[in-house]
Amino acid sequence: MKRLRMKARTLRVALMGACLLLVQACGGGDADRPEPSMVLVNAGADFSVNEETTATLQGDARLSGSDNASLVYAWSSQPSLVITHDDTTTGIASFSAPTVTSSESFQLTLTVTYEDGTQGSDSLIVTVNPVNQPPIALISVEQDPNYDTDTFPILSTILLDGSGSSDADPQTSASAISAYSWQQTAGPNLLNGLNVNTASLQLSSPLVEQDTELTIVLEVTDQEGAVSQQSKTITLLAESKTIPELSVGNPQAVSPGEYFNLSASASSKARGAAPFSVRWSSNSPLAPIIDDFNSLKTFSIAPSVSETTAITYTVEIEDSYGNKRELSTEMTILAPVQTRINDTGVSINANNIALLETYQGEFAGQDAHFGNDTIAQSGLANKAGRGERGFDFTRLNQNGDEIDQDTSDWRCVRDNITGLIWENKTNDSNDIHFADNTFTWYQLADNGGFEGAVNSSSMTCNLSSQTCNTAAFVDEVNAQGLCGFFDWRLPTHTELMSLVHFGATNLPLVDSEYFPFMGQSSTDFLWYWTSQTNVDGVNELGSQSAWAIDYYSGVDNFIDKREGFRVKLVRAGR
Repeated sequence: MKRLRMKARTLRVALMGACLLLVQACGGGDADRPEPSMVLVNAGADFSVNEETTATLQGDARLSGSDNASLVYAWSSQPSLVITHDDTTTGIASFSAPTVTSSESFQLTLTVTYEDGTQGSDSLIVTVNPVNQPPIALISVEQDPNYDTDTFPILSTILLDGSGSSDADPQTSASAISAYSWQQTAGPNLLNGLNVNTASLQLSSPLVEQDTELTIVLEVTDQEGAVSQQSKTITLLAESKTIPELSVGNPQAVSPGEYFNLSASASSKARGAAPFSVRWSSNSPLAPIIDDFNSLKTFSIAPSVSETTAITYTVEIEDSYGNKRELSTEMTILAPVQTRINDTGVSINANNIALLETYQGEFAGQDAHFGNDTIAQSGLANKAGRGERGFDFTRLNQNGDEIDQDTSDWRCVRDNITGLIWENKTNDSNDIHFADNTFTWYQLADNGGFEGAVNSSSMTCNLSSQTCNTAAFVDEVNAQGLCGFFDWRLPTHTELMSLVHFGATNLPLVDSEYFPFMGQSSTDFLWYWTSQTNVDGVNELGSQSAWAIDYYSGVDNFIDKREGFRVKLVRAGR
């Protein structure tokens, strides 16, 4: 094309010269007429450039018959290009080659203008060629933190991910990588039956007797067909190098003296790895007691603290091949709290078939693992007096003073947990505190609309009034000033239940050292009245029943107020 343009330009100049000769020959007297000016332009030769590069244009022009004419240069293109042409007094300019997916031609034209408006132009062809940067193949491996980098135990999942592969010059907004291909070049064949044309590859490691290397190659193809590869070599570990699996129980929070359940579970995919040796430990300066530190399931007694404290326990296991694994768990010891509620007295553990004195880790969270009873059994109870399990009692004499703990002459008992002071029953049938005295329920206030039964002229008690009801008994005891107090009353349901010792081995269910006389019953019940009426069975006369506690079974029930039952009076409280 360039040669055609040059031939056309030569022909035009030759024709113009011939015409001038004819004019001179025929003009006679017009021999001095001036020749018209022409702008002669040379845009330069055609050339090629790579995409995304900068190219220089070096066009030139002159005015015919003059070497110093003032000319203005201007470049244009079709299709359009971004041309930089800062100095229009020369034909030197530049342009940035665009991004193309295939070779593309652009016609660049240089137009030059003389000051009288005379113009000339010339064109060249620029071909922009695409340049493809090859993609980058990248394999990442999801690593088990228990093993060294690029090493995997038997029967584990190996996830090879090639989605991080990239291409610096994608041609479209679609995925830069158009194709993935996985190959294996070394090791046991693990690709059989797998889809090897996806961005990721999931393998299952086989059983091997010795360390074996596995080499996987990822080949990626970009949008323009360029290909790149990366190779990854990993080690399949021998079965004997399989680290055992280990798990521990959930964190716990207990009070000083209560039990932390230390529970771990160990297993291994390796044959012959069991049995596992076990060791529990704690680096705490509190030096907690661990019952059996060589057992997967054991317990620890929370040591004494003055404020809430975190403590760490660690369990380490080792299999028959010498592979070790350890895990730690953080437990919390709660700050001591002054409780005002008695525990149940239960210290016996249960499993599926028996009641046992020993701790049962597989059945954690039992009553025997927590509370005042456990704290006392651990030796961390701070008692003001004495008492079985978590109970804490002090004997008082007739004047309400504390007396020797071993005396047999006491009239009242102070519960140092609840702060309540209790009437002590006797085995003297002539004493109004005789344990077998019974009373009907009678109360002038807070009675649910029915006062109860007066029970006058009764032979079931030895009150001087011979009126055997609860109100009469309260009045007579207050009149005497038992233990120097004059505010005795019937206990509430909660207060009376607080004395029930569910862990007692003999009936009645109470700490017999402090409450030795609770009465004998010819039935299977030993009911004591509370001060609270019951809403069930209410008729037009009001509530006909009141709550009572059975010290043979520890259960409660509502009973007709006209029935005769025992009474244990209480006073005060914190």
